[in-house]
Amino acid sequence: MADDADSGATGESATEHTTDAWEAQGVVDDRGGYPAHASKSEGQGDEGLLRVGFRDDDEDLKRISWDEFRDEFEEKELALAYSTDDSPVEGEKTATLVERDHADG
Repeated sequence: MADDADSGATGESATEHTTDAWEAQGVVDDRGGYPAHASKSEGQGDEGLLRVGFRDDDEDLKRISWDEFRDEFEEKELALAYSTDDSPVEGEKTATLVERDHADG
């Protein structure tokens, strides 16, 4: 179940947030997405920023396992923001990772 929902009275699509790693996996998977790291953001002792990929041709992303995704999602205290009607949340993406602090408000 989603933790938060925002919908505008002007007919804007609703954006929901979840802080549950398993639910986030399900939402991403249902939309044809995959877990990944942004390869250009790799640092010492870090595989890179956790991201959600949607295109196989995105060269900036390195696919990771769902286990790695869930572990890092919890460790970094992230949330998944996603639209309920497949409209874009960020750019062309229908789901994106955000800090949990940003999902609460």
